[in-house]
Amino acid sequence: MIRALFAAAAAMLPIVAAAGAPAATTHEVYVWQRQWTPALHSALEQSRDLFTGARVLVAQAGRDGRWLATEATPQEFSGDTRPIVAVVRYDGAGTPPDVTALMPFLDRLFAHWRSAGVAIAGVEIDYDCASARLADYAARLHDVRARLPSDVRLSITALPAWLGAPALDGVLDASDEAVLQVHAVEDPARGLFDAQRAERWIRSFAPHARQGFRVALPAYGSRVRFGGDGRAVAVESEMPVDRAATDSARELRVDPAEVVQLLGRLAAEPPRNWNGVVWFRLPLAGDRRAWTLAALRDVVAGRVPMPRVSATMAARDNAASDIFVSNVGAADATVGGVLVSGSECTAGDALPGWRGERVAQGWRFEPEAPQPLRAGTRRAVGWVRCAQVDGARLERNGIEGRSDETTLSDETTP
Repeated sequence: MIRALFAAAAAMLPIVAAAGAPAATTHEVYVWQRQWTPALHSALEQSRDLFTGARVLVAQAGRDGRWLATEATPQEFSGDTRPIVAVVRYDGAGTPPDVTALMPFLDRLFAHWRSAGVAIAGVEIDYDCASARLADYAARLHDVRARLPSDVRLSITALPAWLGAPALDGVLDASDEAVLQVHAVEDPARGLFDAQRAERWIRSFAPHARQGFRVALPAYGSRVRFGGDGRAVAVESEMPVDRAATDSARELRVDPAEVVQLLGRLAAEPPRNWNGVVWFRLPLAGDRRAWTLAALRDVVAGRVPMPRVSATMAARDNAASDIFVSNVGAADATVGGVLVSGSECTAGDALPGWRGERVAQGWRFEPEAPQPLRAGTRRAVGWVRCAQVDGARLERNGIEGRSDETTLSDETTP
């Protein structure tokens, strides 16, 4: 139920230095978006050098068994030599995978992508069934693999909840590879991801995965709304699903430093049969809750992403200057007050969400509430009119998170 909430939200679409993973560790990515937008095209182009393969959501089967295809298009992968895996998602409480319904769909998919010059290297079935249904699932997987072309590998998404189930080995033996998901698999009240629990699951799972396995790691956050009984009732990742009852909602975030540390421990003592990582999900520009691509690059390289925050100014007519806060780093930050130094400051005003006041040395802007500043973005906070403006700076105690030295910078409007 809990994972279904997270997965349903994701399917509604169109994180202390430590040693990094070695070069031999391969990193793939889930392309989980339902709508293929220009932002998705840009993200695919900009990340081709980072990921060794892509696992693309092509369809989801609802609880009633009806198929809902995504807008995934082979043209986006034209000339791409990386292995492409088509992912088919099933609701764990719904109709289980059925070879008589699945194979005609896959046959058409293979033909369509092949006609565009793109071969599908594998199929992944994402079916979060209860442990009691694993024996039946294993039989169904055998049927699917028997019908797949010999050059198409079958993989599955596996859950930590299956550990200890007698039929787990049968499910894993029926596939060519497994992807162990270690995020969004518990009560959201416990958070989205816990690196220590994830490592325990990975090392417990490894001996069972004789065919090899990858680990699905999170590169995103979620907003979870809870009901009066404390249970999660709605999950928002990329797209808003419920704007009501905001007082009952929590932002669940994954600290990149925890993931860097986990990868470092796995690199130092690699689990048996471990083939690499699959990141969920491909970061898009404008995706408020996904890590930036720059942050994900840092984590893959074994570095903790850092923000680089500064206050900047842009001069305009009538001796006025617009005041901005900017973050050119790879990690998000939370920004506090901004001090503008100047003489003969006769006027000024704050934009919504900020308060402005005249001070002895110039002007001060204070956020009405904590102001998260997305990596790679700039936000206007207000304007001042002074005979001379010496500069703007952030209040050092107003920045949360790891940050570079705050800097003073000026810019002129073109």
